Amino acid sequence: RSRFGHFRPCWPIRDTIICEDLAREQQKLYCYVDETGQDTRSKVFVVVAVVTEKEQQKLRQKIIDAEQASGIGLSKWHNASHDRRIKFLKIVLEQGIGKGDIFYGSYEKPIPYFLPMLDLTAKAIKAKAKGQYQTKVYVDGIDRKKAKELTNALRVEGISLGMVRSRRDESESLIRLADRWAGCIRAALEENKEAKALAKKAKQQSYLQEIEH
Repeated sequence: RSRFGHFRPCWPIRDTIICEDLAREQQKLYCYVDETGQDTRSKVFVVVAVVTEKEQQKLRQKIIDAEQASGIGLSKWHNASHDRRIKFLKIVLEQGIGKGDIFYGSYEKPIPYFLPMLDLTAKAIKAKAKGQYQTKVYVDGIDRKKAKELTNALRVEGISLGMVRSRRDESESLIRLADRWAGCIRAALEENKEAKALAKKAKQQSYLQEIEH
């Protein structure tokens, strides 16, 4: 009851009574995750998370415009030509598309695939979270069983979220952005000169945020 004698509407969320005023103040985060390195040729796992909190549609459109300008279209990193990969990433870097929202980590193998995904996602969300927040997490092609396991593990890490969901890169430009930076960072770690220079520049400009572990 307020000091004016009126009741404010409240509802239970996870055994906590959160009033309407507090619910409006909650930060809403959206996290899009992809990785590379499950194949036997790679010595590392690279995980990338794009964590945003507003203007989702504007960001998506900027990515799509960069895809069209570079000629990469909907292609994932490993399906695109080298020139188109690099051109796309140069465009998003020059225009600052997603700057400060892209987090990555590299993990030496052998290591269970699940652990790098959990570690990077949890730390990226915590890096963006401010006070009370709620997160929606989308992972490229994750199945229901793994999605439930990741949801539970993230909650154990203290992340406030709904159920982890699958998103395919064909239908989500933010997943494609994560995929291409993961591919670039992996190539940089494998000593590809152009990818190495691009990743270094992105870090220097605070476009990419490296997660330590």
